[in-house]
Amino acid sequence: MTPELPAWLTALDPAWLNAATLGLMFVEGAGVPGIPGILPMLAQAALISAGATSYPEAVLWGALGNFLGSLAGYALGAEILERLPARWRERMETPRVRRLTAHAGPLLIVLSRSVGSLRTPVTWTARALGVRPAPFTLWALVGAVLHVGLWQYLLWKSGEAALRYVRRAEADLTPVLLLAALGAALWWGVRRLRGRREDGTGSPPA
Repeated sequence: MTPELPAWLTALDPAWLNAATLGLMFVEGAGVPGIPGILPMLAQAALISAGATSYPEAVLWGALGNFLGSLAGYALGAEILERLPARWRERMETPRVRRLTAHAGPLLIVLSRSVGSLRTPVTWTARALGVRPAPFTLWALVGAVLHVGLWQYLLWKSGEAALRYVRRAEADLTPVLLLAALGAALWWGVRRLRGRREDGTGSPPA
């Protein structure tokens, strides 16, 4: 742990910090913009180094909050979209968009747990765009464990240096990840279109 971290972090009550971690990660996981979910993980890192808690316990509370929040955001997003004007919903819920979401959905859901710019749109529109509850639950759980497990470890070992790296990496990688997801969706769409054309130009039955 780097000495730049304030000393008062190590004096926090682990029980209260676990509750705060669960709450803040829940709100962040639900897709509410502007919630600094990195702060409870930074505090947990200080307590791990001080021997007041353990790495598995910190990951448990953080991942649980992020995961439960993602489920709440999945349901809340659908309620919000239902109240939008019909013409807005028609633009978002076309059959083509549903098909692309169904195939690129797992990647986007996992990435959205770590990339803040993806978290809100992916979480709030997944249900309306045809992602069923079971797949969303599975991939949100995978994404939450990977997100909290990785960054909690880096913060524990590197402190504020890791925090600066996370912010820089998110800014640098977000466009790349979006382009990769778009490329995968377009590739699937082209393959699908070619398959339909080949079926339509096949010889008629005798």
